[in-house]
Amino acid sequence: MESNPRKLLDEFIPEAMGKQFVIPVYQRKYTWTVKKQLVQLKKDLIGLIEDESSQKQHFLGTIVYLENIVDYKTERSVVDGQQRLVTMFLIAHAMKSIAENKYRAREIDETYLQNYSEKMGSRYRQRLYPSVADGNDYLIIAEGRYDEIDKESESNIVRNFLYLQSELRSLVQEYTFDRVLYALKRFSIVYIKLDERDNAQQIFESINSTGERLTASDLIRNFIMMDKSNEEQTTLYTTYWRRLEEVFNDSRAMEDFFRYYLAAITGKYSAKHVLYQAFKDYWYEEREKSSDAKLMEKLVRYSNYFASLYYKKPTGKYSEIQSDFQSLESMMPAPFVLELSEWYYKDQLITEEQYFEVIKVLNNYQIRRYFNGDDTSRISKAFPTYIKNVQRYAEKSGFENIVDIVIYVLVTRNQSNNMAVPTDKSLKANLLNANAYTMRLTRWLLEKIENNDNSATLDMSKLSIEHIMPQTSTHYWEEKADAAGEDYTGLVNTIGNLTLVSKPDNSAAGNKDFETKKKIFEDTLHIRMNKSLYEMTEWTSKSITDRSVELIHRLISMYPYLRSSGNYKYDASRNIFLEAQGIKASGYLHENGTVTIYSGSEIYSKIKNISSDYLGETRQELLNNGVIEEAIGGLQFVQDYTTSSVSKAAALLLSGSRNGWEYWKDENGIILNESLRKKNKI
Repeated sequence: MESNPRKLLDEFIPEAMGKQFVIPVYQRKYTWTVKKQLVQLKKDLIGLIEDESSQKQHFLGTIVYLENIVDYKTERSVVDGQQRLVTMFLIAHAMKSIAENKYRAREIDETYLQNYSEKMGSRYRQRLYPSVADGNDYLIIAEGRYDEIDKESESNIVRNFLYLQSELRSLVQEYTFDRVLYALKRFSIVYIKLDERDNAQQIFESINSTGERLTASDLIRNFIMMDKSNEEQTTLYTTYWRRLEEVFNDSRAMEDFFRYYLAAITGKYSAKHVLYQAFKDYWYEEREKSSDAKLMEKLVRYSNYFASLYYKKPTGKYSEIQSDFQSLESMMPAPFVLELSEWYYKDQLITEEQYFEVIKVLNNYQIRRYFNGDDTSRISKAFPTYIKNVQRYAEKSGFENIVDIVIYVLVTRNQSNNMAVPTDKSLKANLLNANAYTMRLTRWLLEKIENNDNSATLDMSKLSIEHIMPQTSTHYWEEKADAAGEDYTGLVNTIGNLTLVSKPDNSAAGNKDFETKKKIFEDTLHIRMNKSLYEMTEWTSKSITDRSVELIHRLISMYPYLRSSGNYKYDASRNIFLEAQGIKASGYLHENGTVTIYSGSEIYSKIKNISSDYLGETRQELLNNGVIEEAIGGLQFVQDYTTSSVSKAAALLLSGSRNGWEYWKDENGIILNESLRKKNKI
């Protein structure tokens, strides 16, 4: 490794005459912007211009590169510092474009921008070879085709060049060309030249852990491509990675996708801070039996599944199911539906009808929990476990039973824990008194009820939610409601007091009495749910409650409680349960004595305060790895986890040393010491 300070424009770039700076494909696009970086850079430049000593320098940072010989040509592959290096090349191009004569322009061209020993059109003619994503924009500037520049372009390359060209022209007019150029030559850097003994990937990761944080997707791109030749990198980028970028418009969205992808493949979520390492571990393992190209092809395939489910407008026979899925705006089932898509599209283990029927079950599961007011964080990490359980049961019982198996995993197996689907009774009790007006999906629900079994689907785009009894109370409405203050507010926002009207009608309705509002409803009788309102003679608290019950029954009818017809456990009697110290947990006792603690199982809330807890480090490791998470009231398992014994399982949940045979019970509520153990089942 070689390290030295250099003036960027006066020494470092001119010294590379005959060589080419290459921005590898694994590097992210050029991201500097006028507002964030160039405005300050201009201020720094003015400081150098006005420095009376003409000796002051301004340090820009570090440039790290690895020098390679390719076809007898020298390439400097930039590991870090591409943003400042590309910006300085854009500055040189801008100075060339505003030079007072062709001789000065050629001097800049020869000194900084082009290798004149290479013939025109040669790959090595330009001193800078930008990233593939920025290549076309840069080439137009580099070849002086300024009239072809798209001034409305979103490209940072184009925007920054036009800004630099304009601002440098103004500075030249104020201070002279030579004075501005001399100041530009006093921007300095420290370069680090790596050799074959240096681990470029490790250095890249170390450098970028301290600067502007790269997302996991940035690091993953680097990891996949860094050890390849530039030609191989370009092939991987254009064939695969660019297709990922076409699906995900920013690296953060792609980072989330990688997390869902890994969860779908491995059956468990990786915490965000360890996602990159988890991906590397997965890639190393899979690459032993596959290739980068095949693994990239799989990534692209899963990204297409994701786009089809979440981004593309639903069409065709199953569009309503997919539309419901998208309306939920939930990423919780993403790992589940990604793997499900692989079974349908590639493996052809299930039919199209089964595929969408499973998504319909997922919709049902989420919608009922949402309108019951259940905490979604409790199930957010369970879906990778769900899909692996479904796969295990389907491989044993047959994929032709896939829909019933999914109902078994999501509904039947969760009946006694926090991941349960609410019953009709629970859903009615909770939604009857809920503040439906603040619920994000209330408008969606009203639209679903309105259009359900309606041959002429109503256009909802110009409708809004109207409070039949107004939010602002009046003496008239308080009498009708027989309620005031908080009681009135609670009643007025329930589901039964809400309907759909046109936006102008909503404004016109205001706080008017019911007879006046009925005239407005008369104009909205094409909305089916308003016909019954128009036929009513008064609107009271009983009217609101009755209508709430009616709408809740409609919800239950559209999304009924599901029951599986089969039992896919090897031995249902081995399901075990624990209820102690204010917590509930469930699991499965295997024949070898190990215990799988099911996701949703709670952990004693005061466990952190117990100094004698010998499993504290294990629990902390599970917390770091996302197997357990903080929840309201304490910790809980969000993924299934297998322990070596019933006693260790009890200790993980309750702390201290526990005799698990005395704490865990079977499905009949009998402690294991008197059931499974005494029946010689273990």
